[in-house]
Amino acid sequence: MEHIARSATIEALGEALSAPTDFGAVARALGDPAGFAASRLLDPLADAWARGAAERERLSVEAGGLLSVGEVGRVLGGISRQAVDKRRRGLQLLGVRVGHDWRYPAAQIGADGTVVPGLAIVLNGLAALGPWAQLAFLLAKDEALDGLSPLDALRRGGTAVDDVRRIVRSHGTDAFG
Repeated sequence: MEHIARSATIEALGEALSAPTDFGAVARALGDPAGFAASRLLDPLADAWARGAAERERLSVEAGGLLSVGEVGRVLGGISRQAVDKRRRGLQLLGVRVGHDWRYPAAQIGADGTVVPGLAIVLNGLAALGPWAQLAFLLAKDEALDGLSPLDALRRGGTAVDDVRRIVRSHGTDAFG
């Protein structure tokens, strides 16, 4: 970071520091051409790390933020940390790793304090993917769902849930399957 700070312009540092999170600040600093050049000398994979950090930041924002295990427990009616963890491990609730902690996308919980119905269909069907990839899938708009994301389609319910189920099944096959 010190090397990047010495190489970056004042404008680039100001832009990086305006990010809403430390995570975003680092990603923006690495995205600056001067910061990128400085970091690349130290680590040739820095650009890939920065793009990954920026994408996780984008997904976090699009998901309505990431809740701590305690916050999720309260939102879900006061359940324990252990119960939240059990739901995550049982593929009933999506948790993503941030550092050493699990964080839970707020968008998977409805205004009524319940997990979006049908979420387990996606989590079980895409269990081979990592949690961040599952979140990306849930938030991606899809023409097969009339421009809705799978998460929005699950919220809609009805036949939209069947459409999401078909898309999830298709992820496990190739073009010939």
